[in-house]
Amino acid sequence: MELFDEMSFNSLVERFLGTRLPSRLSDSLSYTELSPEAKGVVLRLLILMKRSSCPATEFNSQMIWLLASVTPGMLPSAWGGLIPPVTSPGRHKKLDDYVIKKMQPSSNRQPVFIDFGCGFPPVTTIDTAKHLPDWSVFGVDRSFTRYVLYDAAVNYACFNRHGKLQYFQDKTKPLNEHPNTTRNRFNSLFADLCPQLQCVDEHSSATVERNGNRLICNHIRDFEGKNLKFFKSDIDNLQFPPANTVRCMNVLLYFEKDIRENMLSKICTLLDANGLLITGFNHPFGIYARYSVYTKDKNGAHPCEFSFSLDNLRPLGIGPWLTLSDEDREAELLADLTSAIRADRRFWKEFNPYVDMLRTKYGICERDNDGFIHFTEDARNGPPSVIMDKASALWNQLEDEGYTDGAIEALGRAGYQAWKNPVGDITVLPPDESLYKF
Repeated sequence: MELFDEMSFNSLVERFLGTRLPSRLSDSLSYTELSPEAKGVVLRLLILMKRSSCPATEFNSQMIWLLASVTPGMLPSAWGGLIPPVTSPGRHKKLDDYVIKKMQPSSNRQPVFIDFGCGFPPVTTIDTAKHLPDWSVFGVDRSFTRYVLYDAAVNYACFNRHGKLQYFQDKTKPLNEHPNTTRNRFNSLFADLCPQLQCVDEHSSATVERNGNRLICNHIRDFEGKNLKFFKSDIDNLQFPPANTVRCMNVLLYFEKDIRENMLSKICTLLDANGLLITGFNHPFGIYARYSVYTKDKNGAHPCEFSFSLDNLRPLGIGPWLTLSDEDREAELLADLTSAIRADRRFWKEFNPYVDMLRTKYGICERDNDGFIHFTEDARNGPPSVIMDKASALWNQLEDEGYTDGAIEALGRAGYQAWKNPVGDITVLPPDESLYKF
């Protein structure tokens, strides 16, 4: 990929997708100024867009903004090599529903759910514990922080046990907008509050507050409940009862192929007989989901389903093609399935223009004369939630009108064994060698 380092973003788009972008889009992303990690994200995105038969005309200003301003801040290189604990409430609601509908654990013991890499705040694991009140739920992450500092505006920063700032999140800004003034402000607050804080042990929390600023030691303990416990650990050190379900979402994409495969193999050892592993990626709002389901029997663990949400077929964001390392098998399989659906004229000839029409009807965006997407004034000037809410309503309408079924039928005509899973996502039996086996 070093061959492309000095090329402009528009030259790369033309090389992979055959068409240059209008300057109103291409001029907003300076590829040569990106970090090596961020450049890799862009290149893999273009490769996967080509593999999924997605034309350059699907690029829009939101995608460019995500690549230029947001994605660089979610990369480990932005945080000293640490994986940022990005998450949001409700992100895995659909996956919780999937477990409820698929799993009927034996009544001999309380079923066990392990959420590996649950992030901070651990809102998705808390959601799961509420959805599964009769289960023992364990949240596991290697990066639970020692100290959490909230400022008066409830922005927060994470510090390790040595008082080094590891991560902070401003509620109103993209992840990479963290000027030195913000770092210095949090460091100053920490230096002021930490001497007043009394941490007793690892199993309890302690808090000190002044002028609306609040420093908490072992904050993770404040989120535990009757059926919910948290552990700071790597996979190698886990000692739990055999799990009926393990979830590992939005974690493995941060690791190279060999490490990812080794981690998956170790995670599978945590499963009980007939247990399920759910692993993959989705956007913090739960959209653009792609996930594999593994089941374990006497012969080991093997992928029995690969599922993805309908919104991957015509995204306004970069989710379907977002990868953080090479050879992301789930992203590659999604690209192949998307290409097969796009090639099915019976489905795509109706679906594709209908999505454009609905986007105009919902006031989200429309096509310019040059064929590229242009957001409406209301969408450009309103809060991000406006587009999110409208897009959610649009995709709900498409699902209600049977387009998920249409996409499944298109995959069937392409030779895949496809069906709709219990939570309404498009599902296929993974082709041989498309996913890992253990």
